[in-house]
Amino acid sequence: MTTTKLPMKRWILLLVAAGLLALLLYMYYVVGFGNLVSQFEKTNLYYYTAAFLAVLASIMFYSLTWRSLLANLSIKIRMRQAFLFVYAGMFIDSIVPEPANITGDLVKAYLVSKATGESSGKTTASAIAHKTLGIVITVGNLVVGLGLLAFNYYLLSGILAFTLVVLVLLAVFLIALYYLSTRPQASRRLVYGVIDLLCNLLRGRWDSSKLRARADELLGSFHEGVRTLVAKPRALVRPVLLAVLSWGFDVSAVFLVFLSIGYPVSPDKVLIVYALTGGLQSMGISFVGVTEVIMSALYTVLSIPLAVSLTATLLTRFITFWFKLLMAYAAFQYVGLKLLFNHDDENKVEPKANNSSVACGT
Repeated sequence: MTTTKLPMKRWILLLVAAGLLALLLYMYYVVGFGNLVSQFEKTNLYYYTAAFLAVLASIMFYSLTWRSLLANLSIKIRMRQAFLFVYAGMFIDSIVPEPANITGDLVKAYLVSKATGESSGKTTASAIAHKTLGIVITVGNLVVGLGLLAFNYYLLSGILAFTLVVLVLLAVFLIALYYLSTRPQASRRLVYGVIDLLCNLLRGRWDSSKLRARADELLGSFHEGVRTLVAKPRALVRPVLLAVLSWGFDVSAVFLVFLSIGYPVSPDKVLIVYALTGGLQSMGISFVGVTEVIMSALYTVLSIPLAVSLTATLLTRFITFWFKLLMAYAAFQYVGLKLLFNHDDENKVEPKANNSSVACGT
């Protein structure tokens, strides 16, 4: 009797199903479907539509932030390409569960490399800088939200402990990113270790010496890109401002969702919950269904009625996850088709060049 491992797609579907089941159980046994329905009926579509627009504006400025970082590395891409590649990266992050949540950034870097002919290491430097900037803003948001809560309310030990854990995790993640980005030897040792592990698991199917040579080339251009970004602090002002605008529109969408159900909420509560869930998502510690339960529970702990908390959470996640996922899937499919057709065009042109050269020789 042979045993087969579940493919990655099936594992992802199982995780999604488990998360949605947990959410349904939470809705039924803790909140109650009747309470949710009564809250959903109050939804003001004007405010909710404004929340959609705010999220779209946030993604636009998020894409422009990355495009600005690429420009600092003398890599120019069109605005449309930046939007498409960012959406494609979002799609990968949404469907691939991983601790560091960095696969989407690598996909963005690869797509830019294919579109511009630049080294993948150099484009990866821009993607890692983009992610680092987002985490720094999340940490600042978390500190401000925690300060506002401590000043305005009696801070519950559970919230304080959870916030400190997320802060520590984000700090460790930032330190690790900085260390690996600025220490070529450390990043090389890490990559060599991964290559050796993969080669051992695949039992000689890959040539480790060739992989190491390729890794050295990519790491060289990656660290060169990082040095270029760090050497020009003034050039980082524009991407920082764009990133702050992206964050501002994203947070404003949450306020608009609460307004749409007729429950204005104070900034400190939104900031702390937004930062906590955003921090977990940036590190890949987030799953469909589970995130909704965590968000709703945090709002409830902060004295927002349970039915209001879950209604606002579901409406927010519909925009910030499901709507984004739909847009990202369409972008991912479009980008994939573009790459396929470009590859086919190259294959069609190449034989003509070879035939012409042979004809000239004869």
